[in-house]
Amino acid sequence: MFKLSSELKNLSKITLIGYGLIFLAIAVGFVTRIIAVFQYVSFDIGPAPDQIKDAFTVINMWKGELPTLGPQAAVGGHHILPLYYYLFFPFTLLGASPVFQAFPNAFFSFLSIPLLVYLVYKLLENVEPQTRIMLSGLAGFWYSVLYGEIFISNFQWNPSSVPFFLIAFTLLYYFQMEGKFSFPIQAICWAVYGVILAILMSLHSSTLFVMPVVFIINCGIFIYKAVKRKSYSLITLPIISILASAIVLLPYWIGEFGRGFKNTKYILKTIFKAKSASDNSLLMSLGKRLSNLFLNYFKLFQEAYLWHPSWIYFLITIIFISLVTYLGIIKFKGNQYIWGSLCATWGIYLYAASNLDSEITYFHYKLLIVFAPIVLTITSLAYNKFSLGKKRILYIFSGIIITISCFSNLFYEYQFLLSKYSSNRVMNTADMTEMISKLPSDAVLCDPRIRKRRKIHNQYNYIDSNITRKGIKLVNICEAGNYVIHPKRLLLLESAYLNDTSYEKPYYVKFTQSDLQNLWPIFKIADNTKITRPAKVFLETDTATVYILDKQG
Repeated sequence: MFKLSSELKNLSKITLIGYGLIFLAIAVGFVTRIIAVFQYVSFDIGPAPDQIKDAFTVINMWKGELPTLGPQAAVGGHHILPLYYYLFFPFTLLGASPVFQAFPNAFFSFLSIPLLVYLVYKLLENVEPQTRIMLSGLAGFWYSVLYGEIFISNFQWNPSSVPFFLIAFTLLYYFQMEGKFSFPIQAICWAVYGVILAILMSLHSSTLFVMPVVFIINCGIFIYKAVKRKSYSLITLPIISILASAIVLLPYWIGEFGRGFKNTKYILKTIFKAKSASDNSLLMSLGKRLSNLFLNYFKLFQEAYLWHPSWIYFLITIIFISLVTYLGIIKFKGNQYIWGSLCATWGIYLYAASNLDSEITYFHYKLLIVFAPIVLTITSLAYNKFSLGKKRILYIFSGIIITISCFSNLFYEYQFLLSKYSSNRVMNTADMTEMISKLPSDAVLCDPRIRKRRKIHNQYNYIDSNITRKGIKLVNICEAGNYVIHPKRLLLLESAYLNDTSYEKPYYVKFTQSDLQNLWPIFKIADNTKITRPAKVFLETDTATVYILDKQG
C-alpha cells in the first residue's frame, strides 16, 4: 500500500489528469451503456419495425430457423451478411426479453472506450509518456460522451457495433505488422482478423463495401513487407484470414447456393451501378461529388459533436476540422501501421460517401468515421512544433471546442437518462411486458399501427409469443371490448410512429427543418393527451394506462 502511495506521488499532474480522464470515460461508458440499456425505451421507434423483425429472427434461431441473409439495405435492394444475428444469438441465453438483444450493442460500445484509449496510446509514438497518457485519456473521455453513439448503443440495431469492431480490426492489423508473435499466434490473429472482417461486413452496407477494400490494402502491405524481409512463409497468413472469413459466413454461402447467388448478384450490381454513376458524375458534376464529400465529413462534427444546425456552428466546424485535419495529417509522426489502416478506412469511406446526398446521410451512416475528428484533434495536439505562443492558441482553441462538444453531448445524455429514470420516464419493454402479463388470456389488444409489416412484427406479438404467453389477439381496428395500452408520455423522435388519441389512425412524427429536433437522434418527451374515445380504466402504471374500450355514442 505504501509502495502504491509513493508511486502515485511521483506521477506528474499531466499523468494523473490522463488516468482521471480514462477513469471518467469508463465510468460514463458503464452508466450510459451497461446500466442504461436495461431501461429499454426504444424497442419500436422507427418508421419500420426493423428491430422487432430482427428480434424475431434471433429468437427463432432456437427453433432451428437459421438466417442466411442479414437485414435488407435501404439502398440497392441487397441484404447485408447474416453474422449480426449469430453474434447476438448467444445473449438470448440470458432470456427472451428484448433487452438481452440490445445488450450486446451496449456491451461492445462500452468496450470500445478502453479499446480507443489503447489505440490512441499506441498511435502516439514519439510522444512523451505523460502527454501520451493524457491525450489518450482525453480521446477516450470525449468519445465516451458522444450522445449519438450512446443512443444507438441502447437498442438492437445492426450498425451500432461498428466502432468496436473497427477499432479491433485496426489493432489486429497493427499487431500483425509488428510481427512480435510466433507463427502459430500470428496465424490465430489472422484468423480472428478474417472473422472480424466478416462481422463488419454484416453490420451495415457502408462496412460491406468499404472494409473488404481496406482488408485488401492491408494484406497487400503485409505481403510486400514479408517479401522485402524474405519471410516468405508469412505470405500464407492473409490466406488464413480469407478462409476464416469464408468459413464463418458458411450460412450465407449455403443460402446463396440455394438462391442461385441472387443476393451476391445484387451486391455486385450495387457496386458497378455506383461505379458507373461515379464515372458519370466525375465528367458531368465533379462539383456535386466534392460537395457531398466535403459536407458528409464536416457535417459529422456539427451534427454529432456540436448538435447544432446553425450556420455559425457550421462555420466553427469548418475552421476547427480544417485545422485539425491539416495539422493532424501533415504533422503526424506516430505509428504508421495504425495510421495507415485508419486513413485507408476514412478515405475509402469518404470516396464512397461522395455519391451520397449529405442531407440523407444520418449519423449512423458515418460510424466508420465517427471518431476521426477525435483522433485528428489528438494527433494535431501531439505533434505540432509551433512556438510556445502558437501552441497556446491551438490548445486554447481546441480546449474550447472540446468543452463545448462535451457539454452539448452531456446535455442530451442527461435528457436521455431522464427518459429512462425520472418520474416522467417513458414506457420501456419491462413495463410493456408487465401490462401484457396482467391482461386476461385471449384478450383482444387494439393498436392501429398493427398493419402491413407490423401485423406480425410488433412489440406485443414478440413479448406475448416469447415471454408472457397469454394468447393475446391483436387487431388494428378498435372496437368495444378491446384493450388499449395508452402511454402517459411519448418519446418524440424524427419518424417515430405513434397513434392518435382516438385510436383510429397512426401518424409519423415530423419536425420542421428549423427545429433542432431534425438532428437525429435528438428527441423530446411530451405528455400524451388523454384517450378521446369512451373507455374504462383496466390498469394504471407509472408510464401507461390500460383501457377497455366502450361503445361509441
